[in-house]
Amino acid sequence: MIKNLVFDLGGVLVSLDRKKCLSAFSRELGFDGFGEYLNPYAQKGFFAKFENGDIDAGEFREIVKGHCSKENIEDNDIDEALNSFLTLVEPYKVKMLLELKKEYNLLLLSNVNPIAWKRCCELFMEAGGVDIEDVFEKLYLSFELKSSKPGKEIFELLINDSGVEPSETLFIDDSAANIETGEKAGLHTLLYKVDEDLNMAVKQALEGLQN
Repeated sequence: MIKNLVFDLGGVLVSLDRKKCLSAFSRELGFDGFGEYLNPYAQKGFFAKFENGDIDAGEFREIVKGHCSKENIEDNDIDEALNSFLTLVEPYKVKMLLELKKEYNLLLLSNVNPIAWKRCCELFMEAGGVDIEDVFEKLYLSFELKSSKPGKEIFELLINDSGVEPSETLFIDDSAANIETGEKAGLHTLLYKVDEDLNMAVKQALEGLQN
């Protein structure tokens, strides 16, 4: 019997637009090579260090400025370009989570950085008028934990800290690599396709596990 639902954030709950983000870095900052570091599933180089909590927001911004051909780049310019990767939270997803919360223990497991996290919180509030921290019982964020998916350590941390039983837990993510690690940790999994209706996908997965 499933008692716990673990959701990924970007790509599952928050819609992403990589093309828009790369365009903003190139057009607004003069950083044409940011695509080498920005991946929808797992970041690379200094951006991976940022999401893993190995460097802070100030250090990240200074590195970005070193790549920019335009002058007088402000911190806010970088934040806006980065956050253009995050487009919206569809209101139905917030409603879905609030309904699921009545029956299941909801957890969030996300590779995210502090700049993007702040914007994600704003998008949740815009979509449903709720604080994301009130939706989930616990938040497991890579930059806070200094551990990232698809590494097994962040899954072990979630399981040990939350006390959930893996066999009673469904993990929803849009990355095949993350899903593979989740399965190895003993979790039931749902590989979400970004063009699917999330509510229907989760409902069908839960029904399948009950049969």
